[in-house]
Amino acid sequence: MEVVTRKDEVYSALREAIVLGRIRPGAPLREVRLAQELGVSRTPLREAIRQLSRDGLVECLPNCGARVIQPTPKLVSDVFQIREALEGIAAREAAGAFPREKLTELRAYFDRLRARIAAGDDHDVGDGIHDEILAACRNLELSSLMDKYREMISWFQRLASEVPGRLLESYREHEAILCALEGGDAEWAERAARAHVRNTLRDLLPYLSESAFSHGRRRHSGEK
Repeated sequence: MEVVTRKDEVYSALREAIVLGRIRPGAPLREVRLAQELGVSRTPLREAIRQLSRDGLVECLPNCGARVIQPTPKLVSDVFQIREALEGIAAREAAGAFPREKLTELRAYFDRLRARIAAGDDHDVGDGIHDEILAACRNLELSSLMDKYREMISWFQRLASEVPGRLLESYREHEAILCALEGGDAEWAERAARAHVRNTLRDLLPYLSESAFSHGRRRHSGEK
């Protein structure tokens, strides 16, 4: 049975706050305040912050403390370039490897999503297909490489979801991947997976303007 430590709990809470945007890019992680809010001592808090730094979500500056990184276009482009290659390979290897019952299950899931999205509910746009592809391709080395960038990708995806229209486009792109998988077409699946990553990056980069994050920093600095 897995034992969850205090550090793990603090790490999960801070990671979720960063990925979901409750702590914005560039915001300082003030130890005294966070320790009080989370009801912990500063030791597990510091351990959690070090883990977030290893994940690439936080930077620790000498004499300044820790803060959430500000994703630059270069950083996001580099991570998405790696993501595109890995997810393209995964989709190619997964095509033809999906059990028919799993594809039937995924199709029913996407049909339900289509109705919800048409009604204006875009909380789920089929992101789960990425994990299904990784599981189906059965490439442990590839999965290990994806794990290395998982937290940053989740964060950048969440930032991309703030771009008007991106969630609807993501659903359409995810369904295109599913269609390729249903057809067992490896080349089509890879092209669709790569196109989804490229399109997300295309829409995200303009959002990474200084003005967008300046607004986020102003809002955060006004919090008590």
